Amino acid sequence: MHDHPWLSAYGEPYDPRPAIEFWRAGQVEDATQELWDKLYHQGTVNSASYAAVGEIVMMMQEQSKPDWSAYSLVASIEEARLADGNPPVPSELKQDYENAWAAILPMALRDLAEAQDDLVVRGALAVVAHAKGQHTIGTIALLTEDERVEMLGV
Repeated sequence: MHDHPWLSAYGEPYDPRPAIEFWRAGQVEDATQELWDKLYHQGTVNSASYAAVGEIVMMMQEQSKPDWSAYSLVASIEEARLADGNPPVPSELKQDYENAWAAILPMALRDLAEAQDDLVVRGALAVVAHAKGQHTIGTIALLTEDERVEMLGV
């Protein structure tokens, strides 16, 4: 990750690396709550969000079990990147962001093949869909079963 003053979803300076280190160290709940709040706030993302994706993917590569929250956060950041009103990935972060997406796809495919946990399945499926350019499917994958049923009217 480059040394650069990134902005949180609130537009304030934010460095996600300390929270990701807490996540690595096992302080999952506090770290993920902070990261979701700072990197993806009500569908808003910013440069810190894009900068964090590579760090989150590296953390995932070190983990022995699939991390549904990591998959879901990365997929949500990608979903928000495509939404109107959010900034594009800054040029200095573009290569790292693309490399992270290239690295997360094989992990998601592997974990999807073996996952039984609903949250892992939905998060990994969302990542696969976004990585393959199927962004609407990626968005739908993150919905709960109840939300999907309501949306389909079945």
